[in-house]
Amino acid sequence: MNLVPFSAKYLRLHEPVPFGLRDAGGRLLLAAGQVLTGSQQLDELSAQPLYAAESEAAEWNRRLAAATDAAIRGGASIQQVASVRPDLNPKDVAAPLVPVKLAEQWHELATALEVALREMRPGSEWRARLLAVHGLARQLVQRQGDASLYHLVYEAGTSTEKYSCRHALLVMLIAEQAAAVLGWSTPWQDSLGRAALTMNVAMLRLQDQLAATDQRLSDAMRAEIRGHAEAGARRLQESAFGDALAIEAVRLHHDAGDGDKPLDELGPERKLARLLRRVDIYAAKISCRATRRPMSPVQAAREACLGPGGVPDEIGGALLKAVGLYPPGSFVQLVSGELGIVVARGRRANLPYVASLVSASGMPLGEPALRDTLGARYAVKGAVAAHLVKVRPQHERLLALM
Repeated sequence: MNLVPFSAKYLRLHEPVPFGLRDAGGRLLLAAGQVLTGSQQLDELSAQPLYAAESEAAEWNRRLAAATDAAIRGGASIQQVASVRPDLNPKDVAAPLVPVKLAEQWHELATALEVALREMRPGSEWRARLLAVHGLARQLVQRQGDASLYHLVYEAGTSTEKYSCRHALLVMLIAEQAAAVLGWSTPWQDSLGRAALTMNVAMLRLQDQLAATDQRLSDAMRAEIRGHAEAGARRLQESAFGDALAIEAVRLHHDAGDGDKPLDELGPERKLARLLRRVDIYAAKISCRATRRPMSPVQAAREACLGPGGVPDEIGGALLKAVGLYPPGSFVQLVSGELGIVVARGRRANLPYVASLVSASGMPLGEPALRDTLGARYAVKGAVAAHLVKVRPQHERLLALM
């Protein structure tokens, strides 16, 4: 009998249980249809890991997934999504009364992802939390793709707060969009996104620590870094993640053993791992650390997107199409002499839409001006480091220009 975890948060007093509840050894604790009649009984069940036979829980879990998806599409918060039950009418899940700024929504997702990853263990609610984060992140990207990329790229280049989880969300966004460019199936994109969110779970604390400090690496730290891919895959397996392709992508995301083989000669897990590895490298290079400033997106693209022949290979080309040579959230100088920040991807990788912030004379513009870099006058001259732009961007105002 195959067992699957069941969270006690779905239990209610005076309601029948939907299927038999069992302990880790498969021993029946409460038969299907029995009613919880007292708080002591509820407390006793809640105090231990609960499981159900996979065959008995399949329909209930399907309805739970449908209710969760409906709540996500209805604009529910992470807390509301996490509390959804299969018998809950999606209309009963209230949308926020006050619109939340996009930057705050991404910050909330980073916090929720951190909670899910720190809770990763058999019998916990971590998987439901992770899937809720993934679904809400996708919803934001579908609604506001350029603006989402803007916020994640800008934050990556200017802050080390919640580095590991913000990095995971940025990699997820870019990798899934690159996978779409490659024409990969929805199930592959699902597994890829989940792998991106969980790839560094085995070094979560260390990654945050190293990003925010100038601490030198000890031998123990180096060993943790070297082994984090294998350790992360093992933790996913032991915590009943249930996505074999994502687990293998996590295991292989630092393994370059596929060499220079063409993409079509690789198996699914190797394809996902190669894309994940490249995006991971790219996102890390455009991110700041306590010990260094972020690399220019152009230089990062050269190092992450070019194949052995010095031109973008299939993965590199897809990555560039997904984010552009000058991604939203990065700073550029125009031929006109103006300095600005990219607010949206354009017709081609090198033709973004830019909000000019500083005039050619070096004076801040009273009103930011939207520039289409397709025209020769406002073509991009090159990337500019964020610390060289002395004007603090007013993000919501700039994004409203599009």
